[in-house]
Amino acid sequence: MPFVLITAMEKQRSKKTKISDDLITCSGNSVQIPFDLIPEILKRLPVKTLARFLSVSKEYTSIIRNRDFMKSYLINSSTRPQSLIFTIAGGGIHCFFSLIDQGESTSSSKPTYLMNCPHLQLKTFAPSVHGLICHEPPSTLIVSSPRLIVSNPSTRRSIILPKIDANHECIYHHMGYDPIDGDYKVLCMMKGMHVYQRRYLAKELQVFTLRKGNSWRMVEDFPPHCLCHEDTPDLCINGVLYYVAMLDTASNHAVMSFDVRSEKFDLIKGGPDGDLNPKLTRYEGKPALLFPGSDYRINLWVIEDAAKHEWSKMSYDVSSTSLIRNPYFHHCVFCTNDAGEIVLAPDFVRTKTFVVLYYHPKKNTMRSVVIKGIRDRKIPLWDEASYHRIISVFSGQVDNLMFL
Repeated sequence: MPFVLITAMEKQRSKKTKISDDLITCSGNSVQIPFDLIPEILKRLPVKTLARFLSVSKEYTSIIRNRDFMKSYLINSSTRPQSLIFTIAGGGIHCFFSLIDQGESTSSSKPTYLMNCPHLQLKTFAPSVHGLICHEPPSTLIVSSPRLIVSNPSTRRSIILPKIDANHECIYHHMGYDPIDGDYKVLCMMKGMHVYQRRYLAKELQVFTLRKGNSWRMVEDFPPHCLCHEDTPDLCINGVLYYVAMLDTASNHAVMSFDVRSEKFDLIKGGPDGDLNPKLTRYEGKPALLFPGSDYRINLWVIEDAAKHEWSKMSYDVSSTSLIRNPYFHHCVFCTNDAGEIVLAPDFVRTKTFVVLYYHPKKNTMRSVVIKGIRDRKIPLWDEASYHRIISVFSGQVDNLMFL
């Protein structure tokens, strides 16, 4: 009944709407709703519906754009099953697609197109962080004035951040979320001295606060470390941003943690050795490194205690799965989903469909889902590409009201 009343109010604008401190009444309809229930009703509606409600009344606008309501809406959205977000490159364009995982009930799916941006010249790619994506704007002149843009696929809106004082140097960037203040911060790192095999020391770090920031601020104190592979996604859990790092010229991996609220860094040591290019992911609520092993094995290293540098190390043999041994798949490990499954996808897509694999380590089961419609998207340059490359697959896309 509450939803019917609100919809009727939207469609029948000619009817008189009266909103008092404790009651909302629509003439021509006998239903009355206590005003304090309206936010509870609204936060269960899609972002597109709330965008239309902004024109219903000033009272609705004040509710929807209230900071506490936006924070509550994000929390409520985060409790729902989170979709996978694919970053796929082709023709000099990066496109973002969202895929709702319906579990074992589906054998094929068509992802939802979210947005696109030009080929990412700034290093690293930040995945969706509580519904927002950080990337470079189309008009950026990387050499003379590097800038970043933060976009919200839910509202189709974005903001361009101020210019970065980078002295023409290469930039790596990450974004984190502070759940206490309900704010986002973008961390930007300058590539310093080359030390060993495409590894560069982190030379300079700057941070930008999204809501109240008007300029970049220098971060003075951070542990010395080498920046890792530029296509390794970062991860934000409970107000802490994580990204993969290397220790000097050694081959062992570490994970850098950045407390978004206090802006303090900590280096978590004890990661795997070797040139592995691990994927940073979330497993059972904890940060973890995911990487392939020899003889059809998948390795998962979970950070159990960051302060003590304690890891749990698991290795799974998937050789019994016929899909893995199929020479036409060439799948790579990308992330884990909310169900605890390891998600595998091909590096390159050359056909109209491709297959995503879901391996459940505790059940030792593998399921497959055929993905359709990616290459059919009509975008200049994108649809002319002979193949497309899957840059990242990440779990955690949620609806967000920011910039609405």
